[in-house]
Amino acid sequence: MEIGKSSGRVLYPSVSNLGMRRFISAVGAVLFGLSVMSPQNNLPRYPNELPRYRFYSNAKWRSLEPLVSTIDDVRKVMGSPNQANDNGSYSEPYPGDAAAREPVFTYRLNRDWEILIYFVSSCAWKVPRDIPSNRLCSVELIPRKHVSFRAIQFPEVFKRRHIAAVDAQWDEYVDGTGLRYEVYTAKTPYGSDVPGDLNRIAYGPAEAVAQAVDGGKP
Repeated sequence: MEIGKSSGRVLYPSVSNLGMRRFISAVGAVLFGLSVMSPQNNLPRYPNELPRYRFYSNAKWRSLEPLVSTIDDVRKVMGSPNQANDNGSYSEPYPGDAAAREPVFTYRLNRDWEILIYFVSSCAWKVPRDIPSNRLCSVELIPRKHVSFRAIQFPEVFKRRHIAAVDAQWDEYVDGTGLRYEVYTAKTPYGSDVPGDLNRIAYGPAEAVAQAVDGGKP
């Protein structure tokens, strides 16, 4: 049966090819809009934060997106860091964002936590090669006091793997969204951290687009 002709039972209005294309495009746009507004897309970026350590939803930096936000975006949202270092030449004065090879920003959140911000050039994830080096890699919370995770039972959504670096050992718990908890498994040769102490909480790119590197930031 030709489009626009009667089958003898149901009458179809005549529709031109151009009209049909417009109709299909309109339907597609509606369906796309529904998919964008679906509950799945309204989920928080890191839905599996542990109950006593939920920082993301109320964080100043929640609008920053790993591998998308730039170093300028970080400064606009967070302001000037309390400290800026170039891991590419750590002992030298910070040369500025444009000249730094591996910039790392430090912000003092409060008396209990500080924030380290890493960019793609100093990232603990393997990221696609086409991502510019000045894009945000991760926001990482470092406890300024001892935080024991000995009694923490991680939900099944987290996978554990052991990391043995030159100067530290820890277990890493990841859920695939980019959320990562690092818990020391041995006393560190520096400081007073002991097995069971939290090393850091990292908020990075999802595993769908990046992969954690063995022996990240100790």
